[in-house]
Amino acid sequence: MEYEIVKDSDRSNQQEKAQLLVEEPKWTLEEVALSKSTLDQIDEMIAYIQNREKLLYEWQFNRFLKTGSGLSVNFFGIPGTGKSITAEAIAHKLGMSIIRANYGELESSLVGGTSDNLVSVFNIAEETKSLLFFDEADAVLSRRISNLSQAADHGVNSAKSTLLTLLDKFNGIIVFATNLFDNYDEAFLRRILFNVEFLAPDFPMREQLWRFHLSENVTKQVTYDNLADISDGLCGGDIKNITIKLGLKLLTGKVKTIDEPLVKEEIARYTEVKIRHKRKELWAETSVNGNDGNQNIMEK
Repeated sequence: MEYEIVKDSDRSNQQEKAQLLVEEPKWTLEEVALSKSTLDQIDEMIAYIQNREKLLYEWQFNRFLKTGSGLSVNFFGIPGTGKSITAEAIAHKLGMSIIRANYGELESSLVGGTSDNLVSVFNIAEETKSLLFFDEADAVLSRRISNLSQAADHGVNSAKSTLLTLLDKFNGIIVFATNLFDNYDEAFLRRILFNVEFLAPDFPMREQLWRFHLSENVTKQVTYDNLADISDGLCGGDIKNITIKLGLKLLTGKVKTIDEPLVKEEIARYTEVKIRHKRKELWAETSVNGNDGNQNIMEK
């Protein structure tokens, strides 16, 4: 089922459309490698949703939950740790569809347009009983602008005020995910019941990740224990990408089997690209701050 939110026309009077897709979740919790502490919190989230009537009326939580009785959750942590697919897996567990709301697509060039689009998204989520998911949520939950210098700043603050009101009244489930948790406005944090940190996987989680991505059907001469051992510091997204590269080497006949030296080689190549990217980010950041980026990088 597909819904469309029609955005306001821009200065060129061209009509833009942001498509909002109500999806059936594909991931399950059994397929996601999560720590025990994270799974415990997910169990509490699910218990909250499945027992809201008891909480509200038998235990009289309705005395202070006067408006919305929804659940707001925040997943934060380094990239590639499974925040997005965990949100999808929770929707699957609850028998719900999921809406992936992209704040960039909801922004409008006209004053008040972004707020209207946010209202529409929340209404559709309640009507379709869908879990509402905002990835890169720091774009919408960041601190409000204190020094307003232009009309656009007023529009940003207005949209954030609208979102605060929507969260108070929402009766569904909303999951935010971010790599930049420190940028959140405290007003939003007060409305989020669960803040769950996603850390880099430990040894058992890495073994689970390798078993999931590199099945028994793949020709290999390396154990899952060894794979977990040599991939310390990698996340699920990293292991997924490395596994694809390994599979392509087998598929093209460049190798006959996957062994430990080959995996180490791919890990080293993959890690080097990530290091280069971080160096580039550091250079850009120091340059913006008026420092000599190259000098700072060399010093580090």
